Amino acid sequence: MEVRRGFDTPDSRLILALTDLERNRLIARFFSRPVLLDIARRGSAAHVVEELKKLGVDAGVSGASAADFFEASFDAVDSAYRCEYVYKTAIANRIVFGRHSPRTSSLHIELPVAGSIVDAAVFNGVSTAYEIKTEYDSHRRLKTQTPAYLKAFERVFVVCHPSAAEYYAGVLDERVGVLSLNENNQLKEIRSSSADVSRIDPSVVFRMLRREEFIKAVQDKWGPQPEMSNGLIHSHYSHWFLQLSSEEAHRILVKAMKARTTGADDVEFLSAVPKSLRALACATPLSRPQRHKLLSALALAA
Repeated sequence: MEVRRGFDTPDSRLILALTDLERNRLIARFFSRPVLLDIARRGSAAHVVEELKKLGVDAGVSGASAADFFEASFDAVDSAYRCEYVYKTAIANRIVFGRHSPRTSSLHIELPVAGSIVDAAVFNGVSTAYEIKTEYDSHRRLKTQTPAYLKAFERVFVVCHPSAAEYYAGVLDERVGVLSLNENNQLKEIRSSSADVSRIDPSVVFRMLRREEFIKAVQDKWGPQPEMSNGLIHSHYSHWFLQLSSEEAHRILVKAMKARTTGADDVEFLSAVPKSLRALACATPLSRPQRHKLLSALALAA
């Protein structure tokens, strides 16, 4: 995808007329999968930096790299437009790269779960879902989202602006915890989450797994299965997977999700990207050559 097709900035006269909020909303659009993938494919971020400069982003250092411009861009968004990406970045940096380690904890962004999409999910010894509600969001869909997450995760939290924390604590299912994100990007627990794997629904877990993951799980439990056509594999393995207990299904889910992102190559890559891009890097599937090109592009002077 060409960045200029979806992320062109207004001309200079229009930029001067923008409010700070409008300008930072435009900057926030550069923290997206299409932009990161475009850089990784080109092996250059010069075109993105040029657009950020038009929006008034100043890296503040001589010989600044593209990574420096992303860091400065994130700081601008963080201070004036605390959108969903700011919350995802806090979860990545405070939980996966702070409280835990990317070697033992796996972060998944926008993970499909039972007809919904959870904003962020962390798997280590347990599974935790984080549904983000910024000051710009509506709370209407929470009544359908959180029940779905309770069928797949040991713990479920809503992460919100401090001004809304007490409201969510008062209206949410009592099993759902509440975290608030303060202006220093610290996560404060307002209400704890009820940890319980007995409510995990194996059918929900099955639909979260990749084909090779549920095949391995069934064969590990019941041994090799007969050869069959591709059209029969899903129903056959679903039948056996649904015989698992909630606890067994949860252990399989945690193991599978951790295996997706905690390999040595994954950890090295995620540790090398700027802090402002960690959540986005977790959300964007890249090949090994693309990862190398992305890191090289970010390191170049802009």
